[in-house]
Amino acid sequence: MSNLKLEISKGFVASVVLMMGLTIAMPVKAQDQVRLSLSKAWGYSMGGQIQGLFNMSVSAPEDATSVRFELDGEEIATVTQPPFSIQFNTDKYPKGVHTFSATIQTSGGQTLKSNVFSAEFVSAEQGWQVAQRIIIPLAAVVIVAMLAGLGAQFLMSKRGNRRPEPGAPRRYGIEGGAICPKCGRPFARHLFSPNLLVGKLERCPYCGKWSVVPAASREALTAAEAAEVTASRPSVLEASPEEKLRRQIDESRYE
Repeated sequence: MSNLKLEISKGFVASVVLMMGLTIAMPVKAQDQVRLSLSKAWGYSMGGQIQGLFNMSVSAPEDATSVRFELDGEEIATVTQPPFSIQFNTDKYPKGVHTFSATIQTSGGQTLKSNVFSAEFVSAEQGWQVAQRIIIPLAAVVIVAMLAGLGAQFLMSKRGNRRPEPGAPRRYGIEGGAICPKCGRPFARHLFSPNLLVGKLERCPYCGKWSVVPAASREALTAAEAAEVTASRPSVLEASPEEKLRRQIDESRYE
């Protein structure tokens, strides 16, 4: 009986060792190590619909030797060195829903599968029509906001509360201050003035000129305020040579 148990134990151990050996020798599909992604280079992309030039790339393990990019299971390109990415144009393929995937080979003989996702290829005309339905209302909102901001500037300029005297304390508000590129005087930017990324479209309350001005630093505003005070003082002109000669003649009479 004990011999039988011993034989059974030996057979069990041998089976476990054999299974471990088979498991180690078999290639592993490590899908979590591979990530296939799609990014737009130029064109249209919205709601699962794409059109134009796109980049398809794979984040593969370090021992990857090749990546086979696939569209609907068919190879479209194979890359044998990093970075594992390709560029393709949707206009070269039939319109409709297509599936993206990738197969990776490693130096250890493993075959890895990437994630799979789908996208619908549409025509340039269809993509433009969808974009128009979004761009036109958005542009209308932007134009209305710009007109409202410009109107607010005109109303505030008529009230004259944006033109402090030189040397008076300044409060530039939450939008900060700007320096007019035309006259060099500092002023507060309006809250509702149009923002054009590089600066706000503002009308200088002093010279009345329109400019796109960014928010100036505190140091720049202080320097502009000092220059404003200096410019407001009466200037003392140097006497001309004729005036100097006349003064000398007048002074010599009393010697």
